[in-house]
Amino acid sequence: MANAAPNAFGAQLAYPGRQTIALCGDGGFTMLGLGDLLTQVERKIPVVQIILNNSSLDFVNIEQQEAGFVPFGVQFKNPNFAKVAEAMGAKGIRIENPGDVKEGLAEALAHEGGPVVVDAVVDPYALSRPSHSPFHTVKGFTLSLAKQALTGKMDSVIKTIERNTKLV
Repeated sequence: MANAAPNAFGAQLAYPGRQTIALCGDGGFTMLGLGDLLTQVERKIPVVQIILNNSSLDFVNIEQQEAGFVPFGVQFKNPNFAKVAEAMGAKGIRIENPGDVKEGLAEALAHEGGPVVVDAVVDPYALSRPSHSPFHTVKGFTLSLAKQALTGKMDSVIKTIERNTKLV
């Protein structure tokens, strides 16, 4: 968890002539990537950091539900990472609409002379699901959903179901 940005930074230092791209979660980037950004700006290290911004520690959310718990402490409010990057001296690009992805990524990949932060706002209710779910996982999610229903915390569950049934 949280290793995409620092690993890409290290890879860029090891192979300075090659393009380096980090696919970061927003939580991981704020934990480890944001602090390195100042050093990348100072040294003009050309790392492209694409942040999947869903305002959530989604892996932790999934782990909590898999264990049968009601998710707690996994939602948060993010800054505009593109503006933060610009304030630090890096190139910042914010993508809020799916139609802007191609143009935003092309701009990020073409940038030279320092780091780029792409703040890609993604659907917080999009469910990532493995191709196979073992019984203990299904049992844990079912227990978590039952607890959420019994405690009146079904809003996010309903939104997740609504958004994901459209994808099926």
